[in-house]
Amino acid sequence: MGTYYTKDEHGKVNGIMTVANVYQYKGFTFEFHTLFGPVKVNKDFNPSAAMGRKFYKVYSEWDKLTKEEKAETQIFG
Repeated sequence: MGTYYTKDEHGKVNGIMTVANVYQYKGFTFEFHTLFGPVKVNKDFNPSAAMGRKFYKVYSEWDKLTKEEKAETQIFG
């Protein structure tokens, strides 16, 4: 998960935003959170209406990748 801080002109943190990591793998874009699992997202990063068997098959393959291989598929977070 990525954490981003906003600061004022004096360098004081005035906001914190934490976002889930987003990955692209074999044509699917999805968020992954260690507690909540995967969520397939659309091109605008909103959750998809349905995830389906094809997505879960590809996700299962992705989940077996090494930490380094997963990092290579990360596009945001």
